[in-house]
Amino acid sequence: MEFFGDYHLHTIASDGRASVAAHIRAAEKRNIKEIAITDHSFSTLAFHLTEKKFDAQTETIASLGGHGVKVLQGVEGNLIGDRLDVPHSVIRRCDVLLVGFHRFVSLRKAAGNGEFLRINGFGSLKKREKLICRNTEAYLSVMENYPVDVIAHLGHRALVDFTKLCECAARRNVYLELNAKHFDALEDGIAEAVASGVKFIVGSDAHDTRKLGRFGEVERFIRENSIPVERIYGINGNRPIFKDKREWQYGSDV
Repeated sequence: MEFFGDYHLHTIASDGRASVAAHIRAAEKRNIKEIAITDHSFSTLAFHLTEKKFDAQTETIASLGGHGVKVLQGVEGNLIGDRLDVPHSVIRRCDVLLVGFHRFVSLRKAAGNGEFLRINGFGSLKKREKLICRNTEAYLSVMENYPVDVIAHLGHRALVDFTKLCECAARRNVYLELNAKHFDALEDGIAEAVASGVKFIVGSDAHDTRKLGRFGEVERFIRENSIPVERIYGINGNRPIFKDKREWQYGSDV
């Protein structure tokens, strides 16, 4: 199994500990040909993107030519109820848009979704199970209204109906991430995901260069769960195709 892409990386623009240039050097050393810089979104507590940081990152990526690594710029957006916390103007400039639930999000920016964040983020399993329908509908709404490319670490904290969500992702050409840090989140629903026909994509979720492209556990997970390799992108020459977001408007057919 040959891995050539890593589509989930963080930098010093959010809570990462590496620059874009450092990630590129690490990718070159590990024969990773394509990477996506996907820093945490705008309402994340403490360390997150701003439009100024995103602009600076765009300029940095453009200036770092002359290497054999294709660098994509994106955002790991926060699911807040049935919306994302990424400015629409930024989404239209992204090469790749990841979406995931994160619990360390500003309640001030939750816009009436404080209970959604509190229970999913900090509630007991019993309490979180009561939100499965709501969480699933939130993801479905986001996939319908935004040009989502990847669902990141699905099942982490926010529990969902895997069959319903993955069938929607398959219809809308949204990749399900095989996240090198959060296999525990996907284990309970991987059989349903495989049966749905959804496509998968690999991401290390690396916050430093040491973990970029380290997919030994991902490979083990793929083999143990009999995930069809032809439906996994970032390996064996399968290059993902991400949505063109330049003309996107909220609620448009994506």
